[in-house]
Order: sequence, then structure tokens, then C-alpha cells
Amino acid sequence: MSPARLLLLVALTLLLPLAASAERSAQPGETVRNAFGPMPGTLPSMCRGACGKGCPGSCSQSIAFECLDTQRVRRVVSHSCGTHRGCREHDDCLDACRMNAQGLDCDTYCHTQAIEAWGLERAASWAMGSGPFDSAPIRFEYTLHAPNSHEPAFRCPEGAQLSCSRGLGRCLSAGGAVVEPVFDSYPTAGPDAMRVAAFRAGELCGERVCKQATIIQVDGQDNCERGRCTRYGVEFDYRNADPAVPLECSASTIGGGDFIGNLLKGAADTMPQQGQGPEADGMAQLMGLFQQVLKSADTPEDVQISMAPLDEAGNPIESQRVGPGADFVLSVPRSIPLPATSGRLVVPMYQLADLGDTSDRVREIRCTHNGWPVFEVAFQLRF
Repeated sequence: MSPARLLLLVALTLLLPLAASAERSAQPGETVRNAFGPMPGTLPSMCRGACGKGCPGSCSQSIAFECLDTQRVRRVVSHSCGTHRGCREHDDCLDACRMNAQGLDCDTYCHTQAIEAWGLERAASWAMGSGPFDSAPIRFEYTLHAPNSHEPAFRCPEGAQLSCSRGLGRCLSAGGAVVEPVFDSYPTAGPDAMRVAAFRAGELCGERVCKQATIIQVDGQDNCERGRCTRYGVEFDYRNADPAVPLECSASTIGGGDFIGNLLKGAADTMPQQGQGPEADGMAQLMGLFQQVLKSADTPEDVQISMAPLDEAGNPIESQRVGPGADFVLSVPRSIPLPATSGRLVVPMYQLADLGDTSDRVREIRCTHNGWPVFEVAFQLRF
């Protein structure tokens, strides 16, 4: 064993008391709100103590709205997840290590500890979000998408009224039907933050949102650069913007049947950046580059990988490059120019229809400007 690896194992072993005493993960039968662990990558550590990565698909999810006042509501996303002592100990190990052992391979160490304590078969099943589970599930409630983020407020769409009962809110149409609230604002954003109003989300008719609807039927009636698609997006009035700085957007996808693609993308987002530092060998640097490529896309289908042979001087021969070119258009734009300090803006998006995977999915989109959040929306894409 190399001296560096021996030092790593010794340091991690010293963390065992921390892992046992930290107990950051929730306990069976508890309901916890906005509980996060340390963030090793670009995604927050959620559902600490649940069996599986983050809040796995095996958790049952529900969404409710709590009344903030007579006009606005708070969105509460709840996950009811199976748990086991082995899963809680594993997450406590990871959290304690990430808080106290910067630069060490916490994942490998804690995974190994779980396998040695509970066996490979159980550990592998837990890693996929499956059982065995013990006692009651844990209920995780989130009104934030990350630690220290701003909580969004929502309102009823035009023509609907807010009805509150025992703290819970529903938007009711003129005919009494329940309709989904739409984004309103971030109440805690500072005075220099960009503000939006008259927010609408739904399928696009030309350069406008046809009607407010976050359920998008992917029927392939539109033509996009990459094939048959369905266009959708958001539209809003804005003010207090800096035209020199673009609107920056990111997206995450929940669901879909591309198991391998989602697994790779999720792993890249949750892991610390690999292959950095002078001690990294060629393979580690290559894996680090691959991780950066995966992180650069918001969905597995948007991952851009191209290859080109090298000439004698070591430069790529662009005429022989294979893969996406410079005209590759992401399904959710990353950067949107703002033409003025105020105005009306449409952010177009699309979903390809001709995919091997046609499972329904949820695409969550968040946009920021000058470091402040601007809006967020979740589309349900149905095939």
C-alpha cells in the first residue's frame, strides 16, 4: 500500500467517532424540513438517512402549498423514504468526512465501511434505493432547493383565487377546479435583484406562451435543429436588470428511463471534481475532463462529446471531428441576453420527441442574474 493511501485510511479511521456522533441524518418516523448535508459537488445533499443517492426514486413524493398571505403560497416538496440503520450510518459517515477531511476520498471509504458492516448484497440494494428497510420511513420536506438559497413564493394564475384552509392553500378557477400556482417572486431577494411579473409558463405559439400550463405533452409537432420536438418555455415582464450581464439558467431532470445516462450525470454532479492537483495522473485527469463534460449538460441528452484526430503538431483536425458541432442547441438555454433594464422576455426551450427513452419526466429550471435568483419552474414532460 502506498504511503499516501495509508495516510488516507488512517485519517478516515479517525473520523469514525465523528461519523457515529454526528447523527446528521434524520431518524425513522421523523418529519424534517430543509435538512441538507455538506455539498461535495454541484448538487445539494438531500434526504440524509434515506437508502439511495439523494432522494431516490423509491421515495414517494408529494407537493403541497402553504399559505403565506392572502395572495401567495409556499411550495413544499415532500419525500417519504425508506431507511435502515446501515443507510443512516453511511450518510453520517459521508457527512462527517466531508466536513472534516477535505481532499480525502470519503465516498470510497464510507462505501467500503457499509459493505464490510452489512455485506455487499445489502449495500448494493441500498445504493439503488431499495430495501431492506427498518421501522417507519422518514419524511423529508423541502421549500428550498439548496442550503442558504432563497425560498420562492407562488401565486394563483390569472382568473383563479386562493383558498386557504388550516394553513394549506389551493388555487381555484371560476368553475371551482384546482389549478397549479405559478411563480411570483423571491421575497428575501435584495433590492438590487432583477424582478419579474406576469410570469407564464407553457407550450410556445411562435414567440409567446400559448397558455399557462406546466404539463407539456411531447408530441413532436415542432421541428428543432436536432429533430422532431415540442417547444415550450416561459414569458414574463422584468425590471431592475443589468443589460451587461445575461440571465443564467440551469436545469435538472427527475425521472426518465435513461438509467445509465441519469446515473452518470447524477454521479458527476454529486462528486467533487476529479483529476485536479499536481499529484493527479493521466487517467485521473482524463476522468476529470469526462466529469466536466457531464456537468456541462443539464440532461443526459444534452451531453456534448466530440472527437477529432490530431495532426503532426498535436492539433485537432476539425474537418474530421465526429460529434456535435458549434451549432449544437441545448434544450434549455444556459445564457440569455437582456436587451434593456426592463421589458418583456421569452425564454424558449424544447424537448426532443424521438428518443429511445420516452418515459415521463420532470424538468426543473432555475435562472439567476447578477448572483440573485430570478425565477424557477418545474415542467412535467409527458410522452
